[in-house]
Amino acid sequence: MRRLIIAALASVVIVATGAAQPSSVSAWRAAHERQILDELLQLVSIPNVAGNDADMRRNADALEAMFTKRGFKVERSSGPGSPVVFATLDVPAARGTLTLYIHYDGQPVNDAEWTRCKPFAPCVHGADGPVTLGPDTRLDPEWRVYGRSASDDKGPIVAVVNAVEALRAAGAGPLWNLRVVLDGQEEAGSANFRRFAEARAADLKGDIAMTLDGPRHPSGRPTLYYGVRGGAGLTVTVFGAKGDLHSGNYGNWAPDPSMRLAKLLASMKDDAGRVTIAGFYDDVTPLTQTELKALEDMPNVEAVLKKDFLVAQPERPEQRLERKLNEPTLSVLVMESGGGFGAPARSAIPASARARIEMRLVHGLDPAKQNRLVVDHIRKQGYFVVDGRDPSDEERLTHPLIARVDLRGGSTAPRVSLDDPMTKAVFAALSRGGRQIARLPTLGGGMPFATFSERMPTVGLSIVNHDNNQHGANENLRLRNLWEGIEMMADVMTMERP
Repeated sequence: MRRLIIAALASVVIVATGAAQPSSVSAWRAAHERQILDELLQLVSIPNVAGNDADMRRNADALEAMFTKRGFKVERSSGPGSPVVFATLDVPAARGTLTLYIHYDGQPVNDAEWTRCKPFAPCVHGADGPVTLGPDTRLDPEWRVYGRSASDDKGPIVAVVNAVEALRAAGAGPLWNLRVVLDGQEEAGSANFRRFAEARAADLKGDIAMTLDGPRHPSGRPTLYYGVRGGAGLTVTVFGAKGDLHSGNYGNWAPDPSMRLAKLLASMKDDAGRVTIAGFYDDVTPLTQTELKALEDMPNVEAVLKKDFLVAQPERPEQRLERKLNEPTLSVLVMESGGGFGAPARSAIPASARARIEMRLVHGLDPAKQNRLVVDHIRKQGYFVVDGRDPSDEERLTHPLIARVDLRGGSTAPRVSLDDPMTKAVFAALSRGGRQIARLPTLGGGMPFATFSERMPTVGLSIVNHDNNQHGANENLRLRNLWEGIEMMADVMTMERP
């Protein structure tokens, strides 16, 4: 009886402090790895390209079942498009409320580009090739699950629900009320989520919000990020003759818009890769001493990146990637003329050539202003610019160089302080047991981070491997990252309140 009383008291201490949580969660996770993997495979097998409403409703159904199974109250938004799934869990004597944001939609796919398995027929591969999963297969943590959204962002969803289940099985939590909002349109602008967040701001409000997206630092360390990039961009079209012309009959006479476009784009960056557009970097908010120290504390991974991605020399090699994440980018995502390589071959000088320019912004930059700077640069190269229309015949005869610009809307780049007490509490919880955490002031990608950071302290956690091929073919998630993600989410759900 005395031993039973001692054991009962010990369990009370575990629940009250969360101190014994990590090992208990780890043991539960180790005993349920196949169950967790199967749940991920089932979720990844549901096509999730935003815009296909029937598929997205199937995803929402699966998510509702997953969270309901763990005791959450689940609701979903109504109306057209991918629904927002909102799951809430209240616990006795909660230390506070933790709001989690995750998205469940994925980028469009081209089946022909996938070499491991089809994007919605997920598979597991190891160093020696594909793995056949039998009932008694022992899972190697270095194996990877291949499939669209395995890492971006269905893996983190599976980590959250299994962290809750593990804590309950261990009698250790969660110790915070949970508000989990699942966005089905993050890859397509998050329109429904933004409407939901505006209408339900009070319900989303927490003591701290956490976004679960993006890759870890290439060192492999779990990564906290305190801001994300914004965006801006435009499509630029340059013109030659009014129609395509025979390259033999009119070569050396007809202006070649493809060459003109190439020169125009090349004028926007120097040979080292720095953007040459006047004023492009002027409004960037400088990093604080705390932020600079966090970057210095990360391992230097430049050699690893070169090897992983087979790059002999990156742009501006004198500066590490982590510093460059806090500067704006300018990239040419698409170039097109003559119908592209997919069109039948023809010997004609095209009438026009166009390119889609993307800018990833950082804190302090205004999207409209950055777009204007690019347009001003085009004018400085001697181009007559028309906005959102093709030039008239008179303009073609009057101006040797003409560029059409079609501006796209953009977004600002939020960033919060590394010294906020709540974000420091998350860092402390994740650092339990000596775990090394990388801290990035700015994540490379974008998401609706500001929806939360404008209302409450906010931080992001990157769980998945850095080489996960998100947005591309053969997207993957390393099993070790999923296992560690479950344990890290359990740490956050039992963290101390500052």
